[in-house]
Amino acid sequence: MMHRIRRKSVTIARRLARSRSGAAVIEFALLGPLFLMVLFGVLQVGIYLQNYNAVQSLASDGARFVMVEYQKENQLDDDQIRSVMLGLSTNAPYLLNPDRLNITVTRAASIRVTGATRINVAMAYRLSDFIPGVDLPLSVIRYNRSVWVVPNPT
Repeated sequence: MMHRIRRKSVTIARRLARSRSGAAVIEFALLGPLFLMVLFGVLQVGIYLQNYNAVQSLASDGARFVMVEYQKENQLDDDQIRSVMLGLSTNAPYLLNPDRLNITVTRAASIRVTGATRINVAMAYRLSDFIPGVDLPLSVIRYNRSVWVVPNPT
């Protein structure tokens, strides 16, 4: 009887060793989470790069808008510049969430050019959590853009 149980267990062990029917399930169980983690990582990097380019382009377009308005002798104050940039941020091609965008406009007299004013636009955009519970190290995009404007002589 003991001999029969031992022979039966040896046969089952040999059959399991030769069987490949569950190998795909085990391989997927081991590699599936890694594949999903890489996939989500690639998506997060793509979203980060798109948002970074959007913030950078928004700062450049805002600076261009300020220069054009100064050339038309329309001197904007800091709140107007901030409002225009927040309005631009929601439209294509930027598609940023204005609730997560912080724009600070400061002015200083320029030392480089006599009579010029340096307008600095500092932007901070907080990224949304793509994977809840995971704190990403680069979750805030910061970008500064300076514009030097000279009022038209009257």
